[in-house]
Order: sequence, then C-alpha cells, then structure tokens
Amino acid sequence: MDWGCGPGRIIRHLPEVINSGCSFYGTDYNEQSIAWCSRNIPEVNFNLNHLEAKLPYQNDFFEVIYGISIFTHLSEAMHYDWFNELYRVLKPGGILFMTTQGANFLVKLNKAEKTRFEAGALVVRGKVKEGHRTFSAFQPKTYMLALFDQMEVLEHVEFPIGNVKVVPQDIWIVRK
Repeated sequence: MDWGCGPGRIIRHLPEVINSGCSFYGTDYNEQSIAWCSRNIPEVNFNLNHLEAKLPYQNDFFEVIYGISIFTHLSEAMHYDWFNELYRVLKPGGILFMTTQGANFLVKLNKAEKTRFEAGALVVRGKVKEGHRTFSAFQPKTYMLALFDQMEVLEHVEFPIGNVKVVPQDIWIVRK
C-alpha cells in the first residue's frame, strides 16, 4: 500500500515492475488525486482517506506499506494515530518503509526549533492546514525510535547532506 499516494507517481509503476500477482493499493486524502488515479491506473485499488487515521482495511492486511514524506505533514498526535492505524493493517512480519525530515533538516530550523529537535522532540510548523504540503514536521532519530518502539528497526538511512539543492530525507525500514 502506498500511504499518501497522491497522483500515483510511484505505485503506478509497481504492477509492471513487480509483476508477481501482488495486489496494489493506494490511499490519499486528496479527492482529485484519488479520482484521477482510479480512472487512469486500473491495476491499482485506490481509496480516499481523510486526515483522521482510519483506513477501510481489515487488521493484518498488508505485507508492505510505504509512505514517502507523509509523516512530514502531520502533527504529533497524528504521528501516533497514523502509526497505530498503519500498524493495525500491517501483517505480522510486514514491512513499513517511511521517509522523514531528520537531522539533515537542521539547516532549515531556527534556533529554538534546533534546540527542541536536538533534545529529541518533534518540531512542527503548523500555521497551515494539517496534511497540506507546507505543514511541516521534523523528526529526530530518538523521536522516531520511540514511535517505532513496537517494531523492529531494520534500517535507518541518513544520507550525507553534501552539496545538494534538495535536502535528503531519512529512510526508515521497520518490521512488525
């Protein structure tokens, strides 16, 4: 399942790339994106979700769930609500693949935000609608480890920032 699939920029390719009889699902809270994906990507099952952490799937349904830059647009309460919902629909032994705005994003934080981040607290800039692309959350490693405490962290990748125009997000691969 592509959690926060938007216009299907990733999931549209998976049926052809994986081609192993898998079922593919995309969910997003943008009604227009889901309508477009449903019309144009017939190999994938799409559903509209809302900001509320509630998916129309039974417990232990998915083997793999990924979310590219989704936690980065949620409040602290929604981090926990959505994590619990994703955990609910993930099969035992299933993999959760997420990206977050980790330590590389210290360059974008003001002094007070840096202090908070370095103390292990989530930093949220939320003067716009939660879930909107400009609503931004920054996740220290210790915060994410606490969020994932029910799961086994298989890998946490922090890319070196180097001389890049786009700051790379952290990758988290965890198993239920």
